[in-house]
Amino acid sequence: MVAPVDAVSTAPGTGFTEGERNSELQGHVAFFDRDNDGIIWPSDTFIGLREIRFSLFWTIVAVLVIHGGFSYMTWGSWLPDPFFRLKIKRMHRAKHGSDSESYTTTGEFDEKRFNAIFEMYSQPPHNKLSFTEGVRMIHGNMNPFDPFGWTAAVFEWWATYYLLWPEDGYLRKEDVREVYDGSIFYKLSNRKPTYAEALKAN
Repeated sequence: MVAPVDAVSTAPGTGFTEGERNSELQGHVAFFDRDNDGIIWPSDTFIGLREIRFSLFWTIVAVLVIHGGFSYMTWGSWLPDPFFRLKIKRMHRAKHGSDSESYTTTGEFDEKRFNAIFEMYSQPPHNKLSFTEGVRMIHGNMNPFDPFGWTAAVFEWWATYYLLWPEDGYLRKEDVREVYDGSIFYKLSNRKPTYAEALKAN
């Protein structure tokens, strides 16, 4: 699977194929596609979140939020999927408003925008972000009349902070970067990716 040519089209392929370059957003979710068929079931997300040390309660909450909120956009049908599954080749369609814009509309990673977030909201030398600075970032990124985007942004920031839970209260820039490409999930779970392209786009 590769990145789509535009934000409306789907990515070619049905799953992750060795040797193909995947978008960063596809890499972000590849960890949860345990059988590499390009489809993430709620049970896949549940197992994956438990692997990376989410508590049972927050795992259930996250599965409901993720699959309830994004299944319809990624499934590619006028009718919703009754099993609330996600399709990786359409994952870029789950990009919501009021976010940091570090992912483009085709799921690619925007390094310049990512760096700008730290420049705007963190203290010099702009290489770490506190929880309250992250809250300021969410407030600064809010688009008008976008309650879904606001809610998703709050959930994603909380989940990232909860996942990494820094002892000194600051998320390191390199760790946040690894959340975007999905490589942090493999580190936390000690599970190796099926192949390098599913871990990180080069």
